Amino acid sequence: MILRNAHMNEADASYQCIEDAREYHASLGFTQWHPDYPTLRTLKEDIEKGIGFVFAEDDDVIGYCCIIIGEEPAYRVIDGAWKTDRAYAVVHRMAFSKQSTGKKLSGKAISLIKDYCAENGVHAIRVDTQAENKVMQHILAREGFEYCGLVTFDGGPKLAYEWDR
Repeated sequence: MILRNAHMNEADASYQCIEDAREYHASLGFTQWHPDYPTLRTLKEDIEKGIGFVFAEDDDVIGYCCIIIGEEPAYRVIDGAWKTDRAYAVVHRMAFSKQSTGKKLSGKAISLIKDYCAENGVHAIRVDTQAENKVMQHILAREGFEYCGLVTFDGGPKLAYEWDR
């Protein structure tokens, strides 16, 4: 599996990963994303800005995420404290295809994201997730992210995590 910038012709496959993740979250009894966010347009905008990435195997898109190197305005206010005040990257909209679920790709995906950030001179990564998303919380803790507090994002409180090398 590799991580690389998404191409516009991969927007539909990338969005299918979002839809598959929505379905998976629903099967676990919660909603990670609202039906109107993220949309296919959101992903196309990510791709245009160069912040949309795919996880690919043999040229097949198996996952998607947005990586922003720089400040996330929603993270300026936190009920808690970030680990560092250094430059950081933010990961949003991480999702995998239905066919990839259960293949234990999350550790490799996080490792690829950490490598990408390091190659771009950033050694801190911030992520937020729903309180109900126990799977993501487990993955983040396993991969060395620490819980930092609550942020308000997408209209509600989210659990905020940070990894710092």
